[in-house]
Amino acid sequence: MKMKYVVAICIFIMLLSGCIHYETDRVRKGRVSVTVKESDHQFRLDAKFKRSQTDAVAQIIQEELGGSSYDTENHRSSTFTIRDDDKLYVRLRKGRLRIRFDKDQNDEMAYERVKRLADHIKVSLTSQ
Repeated sequence: MKMKYVVAICIFIMLLSGCIHYETDRVRKGRVSVTVKESDHQFRLDAKFKRSQTDAVAQIIQEELGGSSYDTENHRSSTFTIRDDDKLYVRLRKGRLRIRFDKDQNDEMAYERVKRLADHIKVSLTSQ
């Protein structure tokens, strides 16, 4: 009896996870991997790169976000306020970057800015 419930729950989870549609763009070059996933509600970027490129990525983030303060020495998790109430989550560690942007809570201009930031980071990491 318990086994039937476990099987039913597993099937339900598989069906549910198959219903979520993400548009995925993955770039790999050597030891660099940049993955951009986008759904109707969220924009996500995950990147792995050489530790020596961390400062360059922090600089790009600081430039693209219009002078928003970003601690380039410690590379911590931060939630940026882009303009007004638009928010962007950035987590930068040595050799790793994670960006999360909720499309439902932010406007189209902020989304375009985040997309431009992601493209700039992707080009910068894969061209070196």
